[in-house]
Amino acid sequence: MKRFQGIIYALLSSASFGMIPMFAVPALRGGMNTTSVLFYRMAFSAVLMGIFVLMRRADMRLTRRQLFTIIGLSVFYMASSLFLLESYLYLPSGIATTIHFLYPVFVTMLMVSLFHEKLSGMMMVAIVMAVGGVYLLSSGNSGGSVSMFGIGIVLITVVAYGSYIVGVKQTCASRVDGPAMTFYVLLFTAIQCGINVLLHGEGLQPIPGFRIGLDLVLLALIPTLVSNLFLILAIHKVGSTITAVLGCMEPLTAVGVGVLFLGEEVRGLQYLGIVIILTAVALVILGNRKKAV
Repeated sequence: MKRFQGIIYALLSSASFGMIPMFAVPALRGGMNTTSVLFYRMAFSAVLMGIFVLMRRADMRLTRRQLFTIIGLSVFYMASSLFLLESYLYLPSGIATTIHFLYPVFVTMLMVSLFHEKLSGMMMVAIVMAVGGVYLLSSGNSGGSVSMFGIGIVLITVVAYGSYIVGVKQTCASRVDGPAMTFYVLLFTAIQCGINVLLHGEGLQPIPGFRIGLDLVLLALIPTLVSNLFLILAIHKVGSTITAVLGCMEPLTAVGVGVLFLGEEVRGLQYLGIVIILTAVALVILGNRKKAV
């Protein structure tokens, strides 16, 4: 039951994370820069999560070691969020999404090489299928030139996000209550985003209007707070590798959002990518059912 809950949490995390374009794109199109959007996203989510943990009366105690570990993890989380957003300025979103989804491979490499995790043949097949499915899913939205600088930026997100996922499970932070850890990660990330705004010298842009303000609040709530909370809960229950592989629901959701809300179309190869991704998810679920028996 614990492993099944973890799989559900991982799917909810990646699916909600894939809704970023739905709320971030209107703010960027409204003239806001990436540093301001990212600060509002993290600051609003930290406030909302703070209210939640207070109402829940979560255990907020940290040891000094846990405090500095979570600060370190928030650096990885902030880097992945910032550079992924920046990569969209240099790469077509389909290419950026495909490269970013190499992070399950990086997670697997870390878990096998550093923590001696053993992978089943079914899990290896699921990883290959997930990456291949994301490639096909992004094929219909990958027009435009390829910038080597943009590729370098998005590769940073692979290392940063993969390191964050592994760190949540393999460090002393794993013993911190899930909602409490989510709050601290979001809080420290918001502080770093604020510092980043100051370093850019442009200052924090005011929110242009109510509609964009609502989009920023929803950006903070759904693909940030909800996604990160379920991510941490999933890692605690099923580990880093399975959680990373199930992140394939992220680009699937992004495509769905594009079709339903942004007027985009799904083409032949993308349908094949959807089938492959769903098959990869089924393999992960089946593999874990066998372990539970």
